[in-house]
Amino acid sequence: MREPHNIQQLLELEPDFMGFIFFERSKRFALDLDKELLQSFPESVKKVGVFVNSPIQELKDKVKEYKLDYVQLHGDESVEYVGELFAIGIKVIKVFSVGEEFDFDRMKPYKGLVDFFLFDTKGKERGGNGVVFNWEVLNDYSYDVPYFLSGGIDLENINDMSSLKVQPYAIDVNSKFELEPGLKDIEQVKMLKEILK
Repeated sequence: MREPHNIQQLLELEPDFMGFIFFERSKRFALDLDKELLQSFPESVKKVGVFVNSPIQELKDKVKEYKLDYVQLHGDESVEYVGELFAIGIKVIKVFSVGEEFDFDRMKPYKGLVDFFLFDTKGKERGGNGVVFNWEVLNDYSYDVPYFLSGGIDLENINDMSSLKVQPYAIDVNSKFELEPGLKDIEQVKMLKEILK
């Protein structure tokens, strides 16, 4: 999200989380966000800053500047990097990209340092590819850390996740619910909310 009017429209739908991308190479890069608007968010809507291999001080500054509730780490951030954020109380959603198969052992060192994991489709871009991975892979997920599901979720495939042994804590919807990069289709989001009720 980045357009003030679009953010206001989405706030009316009371999402649990709203994301802002602080990765300059992204077509959804949130440049010049309205700080006043972000600081007036209701307590129920958590602000998530999305970062990709950011210098750690830059990330800390953005958390403070925009009063972010979570950071979503979409890069190759090390366990040490995540541990440093955890040590100062920054809540972390650590992203893992899933291809044809996935080695869940890669996630083990991050356990205890993150609030959530997020599974997204391995693709050319760091997220926002609009492609679904084989969700059946997640039936081998055995950690007690809740996870977000992302990657090509739309109104047609949303019900397919009901067969998963461990249900996602939340879904992260992006490209399939946009009019253009960074601009949400509010009507589509309303339809999604109805399905999820």
